[in-house]
Amino acid sequence: MSKIGRYNLFVDEREVNADNIISVLNSVTANFSANAQDCDRLLKIEAGYMPLTRVKTVRPEINVQTVDNLPHEITNFHEGYIWGSTITLVQRGVKDSGSESETEAIDLLNECYSAENIGKKQRALAHFVEICGIGFTYVNIKSDWVDGDSYFELETLDPRFAFVVRSSLYTDHRVILGVTFRVDSNNVYHYSCFTPTKRFEVEADKVVDTGANPIGVIPIIEWERATDRMGVFEREIPEIERINLILSDIGNDIDSECQQVWHANDVVLPYKTDENGKETDEIERPKSGEWIVSETSKDGKTPFIKPLATNYNYSGLLSNYTVARSLVLERTNTPQRNDNSGSSSGTAMSSATGWEAAEQAACAQQLLMESNKLEEVRVALAVIKTSDARVPLDSPLRKLRYIDCKANITRMKLHEMTVKTTALANLLSHGINGLHAIKSVNFFEDAAGVWEDSKDLIEQYQKKTFGEDNETIGASDDPQNQITRSPLIDSMSLQEAKETK
Repeated sequence: MSKIGRYNLFVDEREVNADNIISVLNSVTANFSANAQDCDRLLKIEAGYMPLTRVKTVRPEINVQTVDNLPHEITNFHEGYIWGSTITLVQRGVKDSGSESETEAIDLLNECYSAENIGKKQRALAHFVEICGIGFTYVNIKSDWVDGDSYFELETLDPRFAFVVRSSLYTDHRVILGVTFRVDSNNVYHYSCFTPTKRFEVEADKVVDTGANPIGVIPIIEWERATDRMGVFEREIPEIERINLILSDIGNDIDSECQQVWHANDVVLPYKTDENGKETDEIERPKSGEWIVSETSKDGKTPFIKPLATNYNYSGLLSNYTVARSLVLERTNTPQRNDNSGSSSGTAMSSATGWEAAEQAACAQQLLMESNKLEEVRVALAVIKTSDARVPLDSPLRKLRYIDCKANITRMKLHEMTVKTTALANLLSHGINGLHAIKSVNFFEDAAGVWEDSKDLIEQYQKKTFGEDNETIGASDDPQNQITRSPLIDSMSLQEAKETK
């Protein structure tokens, strides 16, 4: 893995057609193969396959290879923290909605995603994106649709068997070809290729079938974890390998202690005899439980038998291991989940244990995730508007526009529940639009659904609070009212207020 991140696949073409598709595929094969090999290696490392690169030359029969699977721990945290809640859709704005039933349409679109088991498929997508740096989803017309199903098909693609090709001739480097493929038992590659207008089936460098792409957009969407297109633990692989080496050396030393090399001096051991009773050149080594009897020789030499051993500073090695491990977790924005909280405040502990850094990294990644999700929504809406026989003509989904949708990514931390519910209550009681208040606290997984279900009561509460003339009912300048509502004013101030009145 000599390069940094996964390659973007570029060609100098404005569009792909039957005449140039073979040359386009051939021109990106080398870079895609490099990406696929990197993805395969990273997936194996996360699964725990990290053999040591060092060749052990001293006592090679003792070769402990211990793996502290930090890649899995790092990946598991980020998958749970960043992707743990299903990405849903909410209404981008209220005033310029373009449709009176826009919220209802978005709620229906979220239900379509739920019908496609979005939780399970998002989990698979998160695994690829966090480990490999890239991932792919496929959205198209559902071939086996029955009443009650989602109006579109959604699948997660393996980045080792899917890619998109971009044009270097456009300033936005737009995708002009989406590809997924399989390899049969005869090692023949079968490509399914999509342009905005055509679908090509390619086998063994031959276009065997062409057809129209009815939805008018490329159904394969590329997801990126970061702009460098690297996995979450990829930068730290050399340090992780060094940590594994430290643990392996400790294990080798323990095994060596159990399988000592013995040093004897001035000890006479008998030679083995053959079947005829004749001595051989091989010394009879004592077995477990046997005794060796020796005595001081006449010239004063004292026999001894002792093991050859190297006395390691285990406390120093373990301290080195602990520090190196903590630094890897810190650099990958993975919180120290085993730290002692002590008497630190919530904010201080959040910073000390790495939760604040994790949240900052998640916010940066969220920008890319929202963009990727909306590209997926663009394709899903194209499928819905193409499915004349499935989507009712009066369905609000037909009027829903891509620009009216916004991705809602929720990261739930239990210790924030009280803070978020208090913030929501304050926003609603101060006249903030209910939908915007629900979206801003980032508390509910399906903000559009919550607003649709709660809209009547929220609006009723706000009308009662502010009245018809938008003035708050019940407010008074009377010091008595101000004091009784404030927990920060003591009883002495209460008495003074009464005397003033």
